[in-house]
Amino acid sequence: MWSRFSWHNMPTIIQTMAPAPITEKELRRHILGELAYRAVQVRIYEELAIEQGASRVDIALVGDILEAFELKSDLDDFGRLHNQIHAYNRVFDRITLVTGPTHAHGAIKLMPSWWGVWTVRRDADGHLFTEVVREADDHAHQERHSLAMFLWRDEAVHVLTSGTDTLVPKKATKSQLHDWLAAKLSLDALRICVSGTLRARSSDKWATRPKQSAPSDDLSHPDASCSDFHCLI
Repeated sequence: MWSRFSWHNMPTIIQTMAPAPITEKELRRHILGELAYRAVQVRIYEELAIEQGASRVDIALVGDILEAFELKSDLDDFGRLHNQIHAYNRVFDRITLVTGPTHAHGAIKLMPSWWGVWTVRRDADGHLFTEVVREADDHAHQERHSLAMFLWRDEAVHVLTSGTDTLVPKKATKSQLHDWLAAKLSLDALRICVSGTLRARSSDKWATRPKQSAPSDDLSHPDASCSDFHCLI
């Protein structure tokens, strides 16, 4: 009986074992590596806050368009994704969900038809590779007020005074500024302003802003920070 599990048979047994689950840390590192070649044309943010921090996107690419990559590792669930979908739809031109193999089949059914879906798998040697299940389509139904909320107060004042000749009262609240931006600028004009501002935002200035903890399946997840891969076209 024991001969069936002899050391001679161990390589075969090992080969048939299921690959280890892909963690959030591995998935993030892999996708950032996949996107690194685009860093000469766009700015890459990690944990970019949406609508004053009501939601956060795992990775955002800011160039001529706003593009999002939401990561769901094998250890994650889809519990928060329903609300996140609506928030992302309000601000991003293109969105891709990246999953490990555990969620690969369910992702297509859950995601809006214009979302892209990538699956990251582990090969026999333990290396990760990406399979494009569906490419993201362009989405042209963002909400101007949600886009305006990307801008900090001083940035909103600058856009209003330089771009719309608006006299901004010193006591104007940030919410009022965002309302005025949404009312005075077209969607295309606001997208250009937001994209340009996010690309020009300095890393030092970002670091002075308050940070909020972001949940994760392990302790390696960054706390709402900008991972500045290199910026500026």
